[in-house]
Amino acid sequence: MITSLRNRIAALDPATRRFVVWTTVITVAALAFRLSLLSNIAARNPDGGDPLYYHLQANFLVEGHGFSDPFLWRETGRYEPVAIHPPLFTMWLAIASAFGFKSFLAHKVMSCIAGALAVAAIGLFARESGGRGRLGARVGLIAAFLAAVYPPLWSIDGQLWPEGFFTFTVAVTAWCALRAWRARTLGWAAATGVWLALAALTRGEAIIMSAVLVAPILLLRDRRFRRNLGHLAVAGAACALVLAPWMIRNSLRFESFVALSTNSDEVLVYANNPYAYGTKDDGRFLGFWFYPWQDQLRAEMGGEPPGDASQRAKFWGEQGRAYAKAHKGRLPVVLAARLGRGWNLYAPFQNAAFDKIDGKSETISIAGVWAWWAALALSVPGVVLLRRRRMTIVPFVGLAATVSISSLYAYGGNRFRTPLDLAALVLAAVAIEAFVRHGRRRFGGGT
Repeated sequence: MITSLRNRIAALDPATRRFVVWTTVITVAALAFRLSLLSNIAARNPDGGDPLYYHLQANFLVEGHGFSDPFLWRETGRYEPVAIHPPLFTMWLAIASAFGFKSFLAHKVMSCIAGALAVAAIGLFARESGGRGRLGARVGLIAAFLAAVYPPLWSIDGQLWPEGFFTFTVAVTAWCALRAWRARTLGWAAATGVWLALAALTRGEAIIMSAVLVAPILLLRDRRFRRNLGHLAVAGAACALVLAPWMIRNSLRFESFVALSTNSDEVLVYANNPYAYGTKDDGRFLGFWFYPWQDQLRAEMGGEPPGDASQRAKFWGEQGRAYAKAHKGRLPVVLAARLGRGWNLYAPFQNAAFDKIDGKSETISIAGVWAWWAALALSVPGVVLLRRRRMTIVPFVGLAATVSISSLYAYGGNRFRTPLDLAALVLAAVAIEAFVRHGRRRFGGGT
């Protein structure tokens, strides 16, 4: 097997061979670095929130309890079907559980592996974005290196948040979309749809990419509209086929319709309240979320609203929408703050302090602010260079739109910016490669 792999690598052209070898080296180094963090900044085990949810639910899954509510189980010992989050990150962690490794550490290792896969996927997407041959290979390697050392990415891994795995699926989706742009085959259109579904089964907001990334890139490739529309239909069918088992399960389990998760409704009560609208607590939660508001409403009602998980989520969504409607005069300010937080341009160091809610180090989050701004600044010449080379920037616009729309719908936060992070890192790699190449030419170093 090893000999066969060596022969395949040897058969590649030199640029591709270097890219494969060095991307592998960078990915392995990224994994080793992330694993090293499990003994320091990621040493604490979660005692609540999404990380505990995923950890317990992964074990429930292999024990035959399905996708049950871990928090209700802790309170009552009952296993009740739930769809607070889509299922794929739970399933990823459950791979370790299936082999008998059910500890926090085992699941953190799986999270780190996902983060390392994201590094490789970003390199692959960058290589496709930068062009073929030596140029694309250099861009891909630079992007992979940047992703390996970029604090907003590695600080997530090992904390049992799904964003590392989400970044991996989004990067592969974007890569497939670029391949579909160039190759223009049904196979790549179908692959784009499959990976779009996998991204949406990790975090529901990925489905936004269907409208702002997948549809534009398939329809705007050339003037062969009928063929492009047919490819879009294939991508849509592939996406629907992958989503179908989860959606069918939800339709059988719940009274109210649940497409991907109930959180798309429930989040509205956290994001639409006097704290998130900046009229309480000196406005420091403006554009963010405030979980205790839901607890306050529960206390006023004397407990949870009636019904199953879908009906309760629908109730909370109605509360959030009602608050937004009653305070629509504040919406322009709130939406601007949400968008600003989503791009980390509004209250950036407060966002870093809020990262402590997720178990992250504020010091590292502050370093992440500066790293993000550097990547964002370098992405501007990166866009210009791609346009000059007549390469498409549709994936980057789509990724930026995905983060922006999800921020406007709910709230802005550093964890939710990872699709935009990967776009900025790839564009920064394009710019850095061009600057280095220009410098070598100017000072006689060759091409």
